[in-house]
Amino acid sequence: MEDLVLASLDSAVFDVDNLIENIAYKSTDGNVINENFDPYVLEGKFRQAMSILQDCQVQTEQNIKHLEEACEKERNTWANSVAQLEELYQSTYTGQQELEMRISVISTKVIQIGHQLESKSNPRQQLVDARTTAKYLERFLDANDDVSLMFQDASKLEQAAHIIHQLYNVLQELPDEAKFTDAKNKVKERYMAIEEDLLLEFSRAQVRNDKKAMKKYIKLLSKFKGHNDCIQNFITDCLKGYFDNPNIDIFNSIPQLFVKVSELINELFDQPEKVTERLIITVYMEKLAPYVRDQLEPYLRDPGLENMEKYLQTLYTLHKKATKLSHDLQTQKISDDPAFLHKLNQYVFKTYLKTYSEYELSCLEEKFQVHLERLELTGGQRRMKPTGLSITDIIQQRLLNTDQVDESRFSPDLAAALLNDCRTAMTRITTLSEGTEASENILQCFRRLLNALGSQHIDTELQYSLQAIPGPEPKQEPDIRFFQAILQTNNSIQLIERYFVMDIAPLLLGTQQQTVLLQSKEKVFGQLEELINVGVDKSLSCIIGYARNILNEQKRSDFKPESDLSIYECSPICKRVVRSIDTQITRLEQNVDGKNLIGILNEFGLRFHRLIIDHVFKFEYNISG
Repeated sequence: MEDLVLASLDSAVFDVDNLIENIAYKSTDGNVINENFDPYVLEGKFRQAMSILQDCQVQTEQNIKHLEEACEKERNTWANSVAQLEELYQSTYTGQQELEMRISVISTKVIQIGHQLESKSNPRQQLVDARTTAKYLERFLDANDDVSLMFQDASKLEQAAHIIHQLYNVLQELPDEAKFTDAKNKVKERYMAIEEDLLLEFSRAQVRNDKKAMKKYIKLLSKFKGHNDCIQNFITDCLKGYFDNPNIDIFNSIPQLFVKVSELINELFDQPEKVTERLIITVYMEKLAPYVRDQLEPYLRDPGLENMEKYLQTLYTLHKKATKLSHDLQTQKISDDPAFLHKLNQYVFKTYLKTYSEYELSCLEEKFQVHLERLELTGGQRRMKPTGLSITDIIQQRLLNTDQVDESRFSPDLAAALLNDCRTAMTRITTLSEGTEASENILQCFRRLLNALGSQHIDTELQYSLQAIPGPEPKQEPDIRFFQAILQTNNSIQLIERYFVMDIAPLLLGTQQQTVLLQSKEKVFGQLEELINVGVDKSLSCIIGYARNILNEQKRSDFKPESDLSIYECSPICKRVVRSIDTQITRLEQNVDGKNLIGILNEFGLRFHRLIIDHVFKFEYNISG
């Protein structure tokens, strides 16, 4: 029984109900419903189990009490240790403050002593330097003393540089008298020689990549006039052979060069920003500018249309790459002047940007004319106006070569080509032009598009189509192609309008050129609309005239039959008129839509109604008719 109870207590989850069931089962061997069942035996087992549980409870409470006493003892021990540590920390902190105060006092005294020593040492050093300088000055002033071999020892170049620099400064303060002239010349000669030796040693150190020696000679040369030559020699050596490969991409190589050299510049020079600026200036003027010139000049030697287009596209590409290069360099904080790299870009491209607008607009106009001439050649008739002929003469000559105007004269390909050329030019203009010049170039560019596509192509084709409309009284059913001309004109106008709204208007927003361009556009569109109105009027007159000729074939007595039989069928004349009208309306609906279609049909309906009314009143009728 004890094992059973202890096993239940040791389990992860103590289940009282399960323990009771187990005790009852063990006590009766599972025969609870047997006649020989003895409840007193079961009661004894339960009492025994309860006694075991009570003993376990007493033992557990004693264990808990011992553990609590041990924890309390350990807590007191650690509390005493913490109190001792706090006391030790406070003592240590107080000692540290005392030490800091003593160190501060000692440092102040050391600094004061250093200043006192310096105030004593500097005059002494200056006196020694002055004595040395005076000794050498005496030799230079002595006309009989040969100083040509003085300072020839290469191992003492640093000392010689220091002395000759002081001699040079002293002699500059002396008056220009004859007794000092010879000495000044001798010192200047040795000054130049030592300066040249320092530059040479610096170059040798740079070849050896001896940074320590380079820094030493830079410091020595900082007192000489040749310090700028030292910087230039350093830059020249850095660039030597770097851009000699003809296949190298100069725009990618310049940032790489800067990353490679900038760390060395920061390590060697006291003012690295100035050296870096000079390096970039040298690269732009001596490397980038000649590269741009070599890329562009060949196209200018033979300024044909093809070469001009290549020239403009190359200029655009180079300028775009140069702008990106400047942006990349600016992110590395090369100069405090935000306009520094922009000015260098302007220097590189200023010669070409000065004439860019003229070349761009001239090339664009020439390309437009080439497209127009090519269209005329494929149509069998040149658009170029012969000398002494007006546009009316050209139209009449063209009409002699064709019975009806061909709708293929309106070329969607031409409109697409002109718009594509215009977009290309606009892309270059927005990159290569700035401010008012860019707005003016955009204005002139779009005006040329309006002139080529609107005035020279659509206007002329509308006039050809207008002249090809038959007269007002045709004898045969007219094949009016003018409605197709209206469709092609509307399509072209929509292309121009969409291009203007999407691409041009945002670039000119709020400028004077926007107003001028709107006026130019409305003027061209107004002229085209006027031609369309004239053509529609002439086309409707032709259609009505043909219907009138058909109706005139009808006799006045057709509706006055001699018999009393009623007439129920359409006359042949009526069928011909209806068939002709249906054909023309179908053609009109295929080429015109929206309000334009409604307006034309209204006008056509009025004229046709007037024609029918006039025709009906001419007949004689009886009851059968």
